Amino acid sequence: MDIPHSPPCLRCGAPSREWRVPADRHGGEAREVRACTSAVCGIAFTWPQFSGMTEAAPAAGELSVVGGAVAARMAAASVARLGAVMPRGSLVVDVGAGPGLRAKALAKLGFAVVAIEPDAVEEERAHVELAGTGVEVHRAGVDDLADVLDGRVADAVVMWHVLEHLPTPDAALAQIGQCLRGGGVLNIAVPNRSSLEASVFGNRWHAWEPSRHRWHYDEHALRLVLGEAGFSVNEISPRGGWGYPSSLAFSLAPRLDPQVHPRRGVPGRLLAAAMIPVALGARAVGRGGQLVTLARRI
Repeated sequence: MDIPHSPPCLRCGAPSREWRVPADRHGGEAREVRACTSAVCGIAFTWPQFSGMTEAAPAAGELSVVGGAVAARMAAASVARLGAVMPRGSLVVDVGAGPGLRAKALAKLGFAVVAIEPDAVEEERAHVELAGTGVEVHRAGVDDLADVLDGRVADAVVMWHVLEHLPTPDAALAQIGQCLRGGGVLNIAVPNRSSLEASVFGNRWHAWEPSRHRWHYDEHALRLVLGEAGFSVNEISPRGGWGYPSSLAFSLAPRLDPQVHPRRGVPGRLLAAAMIPVALGARAVGRGGQLVTLARRI
């Protein structure tokens, strides 16, 4: 039964129901915020979406939670599947590139890479990280993609934990589709709201992030959104494992989250490392912490 004060779905306008009252690890003060889910398209969304929400990950992003060589390995692992299906020399755009580690891994695989990042701090870090690699770095968002490419057509686009932040994912995907060749690949990762950790931790799940995450996907909702945007899903995997143990770790111990408490970075990283076997187990049963998708533009 729909709860009377639940708003219509912000995406499709259908009735919604209240689903969660997520904890806000970034908010400081208590906020009246809910996660509602659409009765038609199945997407979940944060309500209300207040003016302070950002469209990008914080300056201390996912790869900043771990250090040096481990972060580089995580970045390389995140693009390995794309590297297996795309020919070398392809033009790949990393949307929301953060500090540039994924773009650097893509360049090492032999791709021509354009990295766009709307956050000024992260964009500056990317310039430093990517100096001498041949990667183009631009301070830009999805809306600027056509201007950045300036007539070029991308062979692949990477959106790693970006889609959940955007105000209008359908419009963003339409813009990406216009800049991607027919048959081009879209590689997306989003938090998996049907993950084992989301079920176990409930409202305390790290990846709710109501201060920044506007949308919450399960496999059904992600397939529907991509399909309606003109993409055919080749594969979608509920991944976890060593590459994404931080969500599990900081659901368990939010006070050790280096993004919120930078001085506790060392014990936070140690806890994330200790969670690797648990995350691997969740992945093995098909309920890992993130959904990683390869789709092609129709």
